[in-house]
Amino acid sequence: MYKLTERRLEKAKPILEKYRAELHGSGSVMARDLERELKDCWNTGYRELKDIFIQLSKITHYRYLAAFYMEHSAQGRVVSEFWSPLVELYGMSSRKEYHDPETDQKREAFWQKFNTVRGRGNGHDTNPASP
Repeated sequence: MYKLTERRLEKAKPILEKYRAELHGSGSVMARDLERELKDCWNTGYRELKDIFIQLSKITHYRYLAAFYMEHSAQGRVVSEFWSPLVELYGMSSRKEYHDPETDQKREAFWQKFNTVRGRGNGHDTNPASP
């Protein structure tokens, strides 16, 4: 597993913050552009980015950016590596399957919460240092 170290996080912070601000401002980002910039930043490939985005989803400051990427990085489908992390982000039991009938409802509630956070006007749901 490719680890998101403090050093890697610091190196990519300008990229992550740019796309996080864009997501909080417009409600979407170009997942492929984010992916390309991070691959260039860390000189890595897509497989390693999957590990990184799973780890980013556990950092409150980046959870919505990570979720957006996981939902949109594979052109209309969610790759299996992201099913479990997304289920957890949506607030479901980690034993639930991504294709559980409850998933769509929980996904919608997750993004409604995001839109509430966006509606505060500053786009900052939490302190970037908080896990």
